[in-house]
Amino acid sequence: MRLILWDVDGTLLSTDGIAAEAMREAMRRVVGPAAPMERTAYAGKTDWQIIRESFPTLPPDTIAERLQEFVETYLGLLEARRDALVARSRVFPGVVAALEALETVGYQAPLTGNIAAVAQLKLECVGLTAYLDLAAGAYGDDHYHRPDLVPIAAARAAARYGQSFHANQIVIVGDTPNDIACGKLNGARTVAVATGPYPLEELLAHHPDAALPDLTDVAAVMAAVVGT
Repeated sequence: MRLILWDVDGTLLSTDGIAAEAMREAMRRVVGPAAPMERTAYAGKTDWQIIRESFPTLPPDTIAERLQEFVETYLGLLEARRDALVARSRVFPGVVAALEALETVGYQAPLTGNIAAVAQLKLECVGLTAYLDLAAGAYGDDHYHRPDLVPIAAARAAARYGQSFHANQIVIVGDTPNDIACGKLNGARTVAVATGPYPLEELLAHHPDAALPDLTDVAAVMAAVVGT
């Protein structure tokens, strides 16, 4: 069995900007008004990395020390917006059918830049937690560097399922060049999906093993993941 690791935002679902707004508010609350806050792109990055880039004048050790405070603040803001998250979030077309079909060929878990509690909340709000083993995933509060999440997820999955997952048994599915790079740096198979901010042509320029416009063609998704 393979280990299929899914990005969340832009690949499985959209929160219609609610989470990004809450994240910016959480960062400002935790850091305070003194440190200048830079605008940075969020797509394909871990939350930890986004905080570091948003406050380049703060030492990385300071950010690491205050990460848990940020996690609690961010999660609290999102919980307060749960009704809006449920109302405005959406699962992309084909996602549920793809997840169901892939159950026959692999274990499935998140590999996302979201902190773990936020990933769970987002997935709960759109009804996807039944399809993914959240305890076997890796998240944006595990490490700031996305490629380092792959061995974390592989170790967690190995402990849960009683088998090791070597590079050629791991598949990364995501919607950004960072997802592709994350997989390639770990020797994993990479599947790019153009449902996020990057068009298919731009994703193809980063040479994923397979690329799809979306997840609506279940047979194409299966072939992309399995490699046939």
